[in-house]
Amino acid sequence: MSHMTADPEYPHLRLAQAGFHTVLSVPMLRDGNPIGTITVTRREIELFSDKQIDLLRTFADQAVIAIENVRLFNELNERTGDLQESLEYQTATSDVLKVISQSTFDLQPVLDTVCETAARLCGAEMVLSYRREGELWRLAASFGFPPEYVAHWQKLGAVPYDPESPLVGWRCISEAHPVHIHDVAAVPGYPEATIRQGKARTVLGVPLLREGEVIGNIVLARQRVEPFTDGQIELVRTFTDQAVIAIENTRLLTELRESLEQQQAIAEVLQVTNASPGDLTPVFETILEKAHSLCGVAHGSLLLYDGENFRAAAVRGMSEALADRLRQGYSPGPNMPSRRLVEGDRVAHVADLAEIDDPMARANAEMGIRTGLWVALRQDGALLGAIAAGRREVRPFSDKQIALLENFAAQAVIAMENARLLGEIRQRQAELRVTFENMGDGVAMFDAELRLAAWNMNFQRILDLPEELLAERPDVPDFVRYLATHGEYGAVDVEAEVRRLSEAVGTRWSAERTRPDGRVIEVRNNPVPGGGMVLIYADITERKRAEAEIRAARDAAEAASRTIEAAYQELKAAQARLIQAEKMASLGQLTAGIAHEIKNPLNFVNNFAGLSVELLDELKETARPAIAGLAEDERADIDEIVGMLTGNLQKIAEHGRRADGIVKSMLEHSRGASGERREVDLNNLVEEAFNLAYHGARAQDQNFNITLERDFGQGIIPIELVPQDITRVCLNLFGNGFYAATKRRQAGSNPKFAPTLKLATRDLGDAVEIRVRDNGTGIAPEIKDKLFQPFFTTKPTGEGTGLGLSISWDIVTQEHAGTIAVDSRLGEFTEFTIRLPRPR
Repeated sequence: MSHMTADPEYPHLRLAQAGFHTVLSVPMLRDGNPIGTITVTRREIELFSDKQIDLLRTFADQAVIAIENVRLFNELNERTGDLQESLEYQTATSDVLKVISQSTFDLQPVLDTVCETAARLCGAEMVLSYRREGELWRLAASFGFPPEYVAHWQKLGAVPYDPESPLVGWRCISEAHPVHIHDVAAVPGYPEATIRQGKARTVLGVPLLREGEVIGNIVLARQRVEPFTDGQIELVRTFTDQAVIAIENTRLLTELRESLEQQQAIAEVLQVTNASPGDLTPVFETILEKAHSLCGVAHGSLLLYDGENFRAAAVRGMSEALADRLRQGYSPGPNMPSRRLVEGDRVAHVADLAEIDDPMARANAEMGIRTGLWVALRQDGALLGAIAAGRREVRPFSDKQIALLENFAAQAVIAMENARLLGEIRQRQAELRVTFENMGDGVAMFDAELRLAAWNMNFQRILDLPEELLAERPDVPDFVRYLATHGEYGAVDVEAEVRRLSEAVGTRWSAERTRPDGRVIEVRNNPVPGGGMVLIYADITERKRAEAEIRAARDAAEAASRTIEAAYQELKAAQARLIQAEKMASLGQLTAGIAHEIKNPLNFVNNFAGLSVELLDELKETARPAIAGLAEDERADIDEIVGMLTGNLQKIAEHGRRADGIVKSMLEHSRGASGERREVDLNNLVEEAFNLAYHGARAQDQNFNITLERDFGQGIIPIELVPQDITRVCLNLFGNGFYAATKRRQAGSNPKFAPTLKLATRDLGDAVEIRVRDNGTGIAPEIKDKLFQPFFTTKPTGEGTGLGLSISWDIVTQEHAGTIAVDSRLGEFTEFTIRLPRPR
């Protein structure tokens, strides 16, 4: 442009006002895109030449190159810075990992390194880290915080989690993700101590997460308000992940080391137990030693309990005065923690013995024992003793330490039981040795290699064995060979006898033989399951002589005994018949007396009933003319009344005859006491007995009723028996059936239940059978064998004499040589079966 003022829209007219008129602008282009211009001016009004314009274009191109170089250089510097920062981060991460690898069992250097590195790389003046211990939190590491601030938290020790606190450390634990506060002074309620004493302004808290669970945190603080960048926050996350790895590695390695130490301790205790069978002192001392080293125990004792007092069997780490007092024993008072073990507790754990109101607890506390733990030694629920452990400071034992001491307690119980069993075994061995030596028989034991292992003096004496032979401990072939060559088996082939007896060592056998000196011996061979055998030699010479004498005496006695036995059996049978006859006579007299007393008034009833019928007929004939003159309805009433009277009198006569038949049966029954046999129809006899029993039951209880089911055999040939006695048996069985069925109806809840009695008879050819079955309460299996015993009854007191079935048993089995059996199922039925043989 030759003159700026020639273009009124030119924006830089002030240049013209300053004396510049001609202007030339050349664009600076990069890839066709303008990134700037180069402008030159002249005071003269004169256009620039083409060469000058080309030159200026060259300058513009060079300027573009220079600008691009600067841009690339700046990008290079920026990338170099990023690489440098990344290198520093990687170096720091590598340093932390190196510390983790070098501190396998010590977590503190790792946390210190993490705090220091985080502070350096993130531009934070202060860093601290907390770790979780159960439900509490403890300061684990710090960097840059004022000493008094760190001392304050260290003095507090493990503190509980405060979900309401605005502190970044608690918030990141509660929220389980990073918490970033740009200025804590601007947060309402933020603790002044943190701002004033800790000098913190910008704060970042990042939790330590293991499988989603918070186990600690890292808190970074700046003493100025300057928020942390995302890269720094991510870097701290990396550090927390490394810290979690270190914590987990330390935990796993610590648990592994503790487990190995515990297993080694248990192995050492078992080794001492095996090396000291029967001696408990080394075992107890080893247990206390391991408890001290693995559980942080300063004072310990192993106490035995005798039912009243605890006495120390071993002590460790305590004064001699306290040890003597424990050895003398003490009875735990009601407040003493060990009293809990007596009352059944598994352990008794006290944080501070100084707070226990008990003389023994105070004595422990005065001697420097503060935290106490007692673990019970129990076997099958019985308290045998306890392991007592104490610490000088108030520091409760952990669950793992308690579990380890319980393991030691179990080993102590095993050692005590082993010692007891070993003592019993030794005592039994001594007793067996005494018994072995004092046995009347000769005993020799051969081991699995069939070599003589042990023997008693009688073995040597019976076989006349020399000391030299026994000292050589011969095997079975040599032993048999020695006996055979010295004539023990008589004239035999020695080697054949050796082979025969050697092949029989694994079998049980016995034999008797006569020795060369005339004594008779019995030899028994008993194989041992694990190999070997036991030979027993018994001198039975006197026994054989006594047996011969006894056989001779027995033969003589048997001849006399047979004669005596025959006479005794005849006498016993006669006695049984006399007793049965006496029973039947007494019962018959009673029955006859009752029947005669009933017979007289019954005759009057029958006679007067017949006479009344005759008189009524005469009255009708006499009054007939007078009745004929009455009205028709009056005559009908008189005829009806006379008819009713006649009918009533006929019924009286009918039932009187029935009663007379019953009385006659009773009289006939009483006359049966003579025991006369005659042929009877079995079915009629059973039917008459049932009618007699049924009407007797109805006379006692008007409400009594029962269903009778008859299954009588057809064509039963009459059988010779004593009818009165068999009737008595049937009456007893029917009465019992009535009673059982009625009781079940009264006690049952089934309204449809019907008492039933089933009678069955059968002709078996050489015998007849009577079955009586009721559906009553049944008989318990445990009392069935007692049913036929005299005076035994299943009825309540006052309802039975216990003689009915006993008399029935005598009548059937002794008088008629038959059988009577019972089958029953409780709550369902009872069935009696009588079999009477036909006389031959």
